[in-house]
Amino acid sequence: MDPTFRRWWRLIDDLPGKLSQVTVWKDGPSPPLTGDGHLHVTPTSVVCLDGVVRIIAPGKTIDLQPGQAVIIGPGVWHRHELLRRGSVWFGQGFLPACSDVLMGDSDREWRGRLPSQPSRRLMEAALAAPDDKGRITGFSELIKQILSESVDDLPFANPALQRMIARLWSNLHRGVSVEDLIRASGLSRAQAYRIFTEGYGVPPKDAIATARLWLAEGLLNNGLSVAAVADRCGFPSADTFARAWKRMHGTPPSRVRA
Repeated sequence: MDPTFRRWWRLIDDLPGKLSQVTVWKDGPSPPLTGDGHLHVTPTSVVCLDGVVRIIAPGKTIDLQPGQAVIIGPGVWHRHELLRRGSVWFGQGFLPACSDVLMGDSDREWRGRLPSQPSRRLMEAALAAPDDKGRITGFSELIKQILSESVDDLPFANPALQRMIARLWSNLHRGVSVEDLIRASGLSRAQAYRIFTEGYGVPPKDAIATARLWLAEGLLNNGLSVAAVADRCGFPSADTFARAWKRMHGTPPSRVRA
């Protein structure tokens, strides 16, 4: 194994015993219509393994120190500041076909994939924990689970794929379309479809539909109204959202977990 990667994995191996703080960002203002940043449609995590890792959201900034993590809830607009030299970070998110993990420093990064479950269930439990102790315990269990998995390479290096994913995550609230993703790729429709499907795990149309409904679930759990959720997820109306939700779940949209 590459010496740098080996060092990163050693830092992750040590993390369950060194985890000192897990901050939770559950919701925030609606995404801005201009400026940089993005959101995720499921909970994601960022951990500082060495140095300092800065994450910025509207109205707040966190500088993570080694052994500190933040869990970012669905729909929270944020951005990752460039890493300072000597800093190392680890993160985890979820795609339709897998969980993706990323670790890197100021010079390079690596992405891998593992099964979504039980990681997603453990992430959601840590996000919902009522106190600091519960969050740290839950997040430690998540890291131990990741370390027990077989993690494969995730083919995210293609620049066209990265542009399409960035457009999806930063424009979902604007009603992003398949055509938007294809334009962002700079490729022909056939090339864009192939690269996106191979890298993201599902075709662009399915990715957008799934992203909207996953985000809707997280926002409903935060107590937003059906109309507000429809707007935040890029649906043209509350009725359109309600029909899409009912097709997937069989019932009208409502707060789905206590």
